[in-house]
Amino acid sequence: MKQLCLLLCAAITLSACQTTPSPDSRFASLPVSSQPHATGPFSALPRVEPLYPIEEAKAGGEGCATIEYVVTPDYQLHDIVSRDFSSRFFAREAKAAILKWQWQQLPAGLLTEPVKLQTRFEFCLENGEGRCAAEQLNARTQCRGDDLLPVVGHRVLVRR
Repeated sequence: MKQLCLLLCAAITLSACQTTPSPDSRFASLPVSSQPHATGPFSALPRVEPLYPIEEAKAGGEGCATIEYVVTPDYQLHDIVSRDFSSRFFAREAKAAILKWQWQQLPAGLLTEPVKLQTRFEFCLENGEGRCAAEQLNARTQCRGDDLLPVVGHRVLVRR
């Protein structure tokens, strides 16, 4: 019985490894585009801001996450990878936001070949002093990337 349980656990583990998505080798050699979203062909893309991770908000945490991804001419996303991040919670929320962006609202034919992009999310807790302005965020970032998307949170004190 013990051997059967071990065999079953091994089979489940191996099958889970096989279903883990891996980067698509078709896009491995693509260079990262240097064109930021704000001025490039994706300037009309409605970008949903990520949620500020509750784990970080409670702790007063600030940080960043740079997400790299490939967009195909039919606006399908591939190889969504966290390149730099100061917290796994920031990386999780940044990846989730990219998946919610309205890629299908872009005009057809905008791309003729896949493009690899990077977006840097800067998570900042505003205190009313303008510390979450883009210039301030660029001065103290830990992550790479020119396409900056500030994510501003506010701490709320709950009195009991």
